Amino acid sequence: MDTNVAGKEKIEVRISKSLSDGEGRAIAARKKNVKKALAKLGIQCDLENIPNIAVLGAGGAVRAMIALYGTLIELKKYHLLDCVMYLGGVSGSTWCLPALYKNEDWIEEIENLSKHQFENLVQGQWDFNKAMKAVLEAAEDECYSLTDFWSYFLVHKLLNKLDEDKLSAHGGSCETGKKPYPIYAAVNKQTYQNQNAGTWFEFTPHEVGIPGLGAYVHIKYFGSIFQNGQLIKEKKEKNICFLQGLWGSALGDEQNISKTISDTLQNFRKYERSEDLTSTDLDTDSTKFNMLYECYQTLLELQSLESTDKRGVDKLDHLENILKDHSSSKSYELVRRMHETWYSADEQRKKEEYMTLFQTLDADFGDFNNAFSQVFLNMVNKTCLCLLNWSWGSTNNFLYHCSDVEFPDLTSNPIISLIDAGLAINTAYPPILRPERQVKLILSFDFSAGDPFLTIKKAAEYCEAHGIPFPKIDENELQDVDTPSDCYIFRGEHTPTVMHCPLFNKINCPGKIAEYREQFSTFKLSYSDEEIEKLVSAAKKNVANVQQKILEEIKHIVGSSS
Repeated sequence: MDTNVAGKEKIEVRISKSLSDGEGRAIAARKKNVKKALAKLGIQCDLENIPNIAVLGAGGAVRAMIALYGTLIELKKYHLLDCVMYLGGVSGSTWCLPALYKNEDWIEEIENLSKHQFENLVQGQWDFNKAMKAVLEAAEDECYSLTDFWSYFLVHKLLNKLDEDKLSAHGGSCETGKKPYPIYAAVNKQTYQNQNAGTWFEFTPHEVGIPGLGAYVHIKYFGSIFQNGQLIKEKKEKNICFLQGLWGSALGDEQNISKTISDTLQNFRKYERSEDLTSTDLDTDSTKFNMLYECYQTLLELQSLESTDKRGVDKLDHLENILKDHSSSKSYELVRRMHETWYSADEQRKKEEYMTLFQTLDADFGDFNNAFSQVFLNMVNKTCLCLLNWSWGSTNNFLYHCSDVEFPDLTSNPIISLIDAGLAINTAYPPILRPERQVKLILSFDFSAGDPFLTIKKAAEYCEAHGIPFPKIDENELQDVDTPSDCYIFRGEHTPTVMHCPLFNKINCPGKIAEYREQFSTFKLSYSDEEIEKLVSAAKKNVANVQQKILEEIKHIVGSSS
């Protein structure tokens, strides 16, 4: 849906550091429930002194999703989840939370809900035709990027579910106070390495925005076209499947991700498509369709090779052979020139030549009588170009030419690129630490691969750079990278208390940390029932082992504020 907004209510960017009205209502209602939950734990607290407690789930692909389920189940068991005000996630943890928030009473039903999700992971069937329809529709938009492809063909396939619900639909139920307020995160691809104020974006059921700049729009307008702080064209609201791809796209390095997408593209014709996606009579289009598709496949293989790789010449020979009956075409001429300069051209020139050839092939052969062929090849062509440009998370920038924000790196671009926040900090510290949220205790459950202390070190660096209160991190306490303990507590004057809990540690899997890390790597994308049970058990043990410490910290914080 594209809608011009002339004559309608004026929709504007909200420039403010304050919380949204919706979040304010949700927190006010939640405080009443937290007060009752604390009382059940023997902690008496006035409503105005209720401590805002946040649980953070780190990234880590399917491992993080499964581990967060186990963590929340065990927090519920010890009546601690009912005391939590905020629930923040990045990357793989965001694959868990939206499924829960579709349910009004998910805290009470979390064990059954988790069993259903785990069964779906193991036994579910993803819907190729539904994914194809979604990605073909996305490719018609000017902001199409690899995130669209990743969401519908990779995340959907991993989770065996294409969630077409909208995040805005969770807003009303969050205002009942029955569950913690959810916060998801992404970062600006252009600026995340510089830690500047315009980097972190937060997504809630009410708004999407940039805490560092104090600029927000209603979540349903994410992706719509704004200019000068005004909505000028409303676009169809992004579904949760797309957002999960946006939030969780960093499963590995660029080479692995690129290969995964390329392989998926190349395998398209192996799938049997339903009649509504194909034509039984391609007639004159069929030969051209197959030729063009094979050219795209060969070009994808070619662009992954080094300049010195002799296989590049073989690929170019193959392209020439495919195009031999069209020797007068511009595409054929371009392939011949690339052949002559394969060993002498630098990588940048090759990249430019690949892009030119993709576009030239489309100009020479991309006109089809059959509508599906036209739309399908358009999507493949756009995806290939996005691979060459490494285009992720492209979306209309709601701060384009917004004079109320002094951040020209952002406001001067009509399109921005948002990516997995785990690339910056693999836990959602920046949005949770907004001063307006007044968080007193952070329970950080770290599901990261590698260094189990990297997230808290990066969070401390970020907070120091931006003058955000954060407890001092004594790195002498964080030396046991290979054999971490189950809980590290950091306190400070006028700062939140942080409890940092690595998933695999010497308490819940003694002597087997390396084994668990290897078995449950970030690249592990399919799980058996037994593997899920083993991972969930580790996450539960972690909570069981530290629950008393959590309770003591809550008592300490409440006592200090009384």
